Amino acid sequence: MGEHGNATIHDLIGRLGVRVEYRSDLPPGRLGAYVDDERRIVVRAGLTGPLERETLHHEYIHAKYRDRGSDDAAERRAERECARMLIDEREYASAERVGLSPLGIARQLDVPLAVVRVYQREILAGRLSDPR
Repeated sequence: MGEHGNATIHDLIGRLGVRVEYRSDLPPGRLGAYVDDERRIVVRAGLTGPLERETLHHEYIHAKYRDRGSDDAAERRAERECARMLIDEREYASAERVGLSPLGIARQLDVPLAVVRVYQREILAGRLSDPR
């Protein structure tokens, strides 16, 4: 999985000098946030493994670029880079070749469906090679 070698997402976040805080009082629908002024990532407590990983990777990208606030371009970049980190190209190609649906691919790769959809969007846009 991913292009960050043996480093965990927590290692990568730590290397940026950012700390992670788990909280249960985030607004409805909000899974996480990056607060640049405080160099802090906040993640909703109690997320499933795949959702927690997606949220941590997504917010890591915001931290990497020191994003302040949320605009469409920064969100698309975070989605795109998060999907690239979470999905192994060979594993994705294998799941595609056996004809799995996007949901089946998500289950096979243990990532949220939204991550697979972003990855597929990148393939269709020509920003990733087509595994077929």
